[in-house]
Amino acid sequence: MRSQKLLSVFLLLLFFVPGVLFALSGGWKTLTLPSAASIWDGTAAQWTENILAESFAGKDFLCSAAAALQTALGRNQQNGCFYGEDGILQNLPDADEAITANNLQALQAYSAQTSSPCYFLLSPTAAAIAQQKIPSLALESLFNQKLYIQRCYSSLSSFRTIDAYNGLFSHQSEYLFYRTDSRLTALGCYYLYVSAGEKLGYTARSMDYFSISHPMHDYRGNLTQQVPYAQVEPDVISLFHYQKHNRDIRLVQDPLGNASAAPLYDTSLLKSSDPLQVYLGPNRGVTDLLVSETPYDGRLLVLTDGSCNALFPLIAIHYQQIRVVDLRSVTADQLAQINPDSFDQVLFAFSVETFGYDSLVGDVLGEG
Repeated sequence: MRSQKLLSVFLLLLFFVPGVLFALSGGWKTLTLPSAASIWDGTAAQWTENILAESFAGKDFLCSAAAALQTALGRNQQNGCFYGEDGILQNLPDADEAITANNLQALQAYSAQTSSPCYFLLSPTAAAIAQQKIPSLALESLFNQKLYIQRCYSSLSSFRTIDAYNGLFSHQSEYLFYRTDSRLTALGCYYLYVSAGEKLGYTARSMDYFSISHPMHDYRGNLTQQVPYAQVEPDVISLFHYQKHNRDIRLVQDPLGNASAAPLYDTSLLKSSDPLQVYLGPNRGVTDLLVSETPYDGRLLVLTDGSCNALFPLIAIHYQQIRVVDLRSVTADQLAQINPDSFDQVLFAFSVETFGYDSLVGDVLGEG
């Protein structure tokens, strides 16, 4: 509370010092000052930020200074996010029970239609893993994603579940999540790949089986819009290349319609509006990873939300084909053409961020 009061006073000073600039912009004509009570309880800080953001040309400098001060004083929350120099983390509320129940029911119904074994990978968000980055006073009220995942798993008795939480938590000090994006990094997906191996039946390869390139060092992801003035270091996008044995992995976009082949890791996509498309290419609903020169003949069907796309090129080295169905964009016609019985295994891979708050899974699979 003391830090909020200091912050309010400081921001108000920042506001009045450039008063000349603000007056020239015409802002004084409609200005309504905050009450003394709002200054005392700290809520005037947000008011001041809003005024600065809307009013004059010096807003970027002043809002950036405000964000830096917020971090220094420990008041580093905005728009449902924790933030600091080392990253932005979403502070998820408790999951929606009705949405969760509907999504679980959809998984059960889909699995009942196939004789292929079904697997469920529900991955936590950064706030559940990188708890050392969260203000200590906020930890007590943090949504317990570990317990939520366990409850979801216990509701799916016919599924083989994959322990993503502990696989990530044991490496929590590493670069598992992007600093500016809610999705997992390539390294985070590597640890999901290791966790999934025991259940899916493959032996995960150690890190020295891969060469790792870093073609992009200035990525700013979807969380920067939530905290636009946070002083956060840009992210690095990394690519894992399997090097111990020859594996030719090709992508086929929309194999059920206007199919088009593309190389794995088309780095020209790093210049697109979503550089993370580099892992599976532009999202056209269904993407095949076809592997040649491989001793394996397994076929894996994946239904996912796009939260861990860097995972599937890693898993592909143990299969002949992986078909990735992105529920965000798959059409009803595409889904109707997919017979899960023609695959040896079916993997559902979602983030808590989607599964607990978005009816996507229930809506799309319910239609199918």
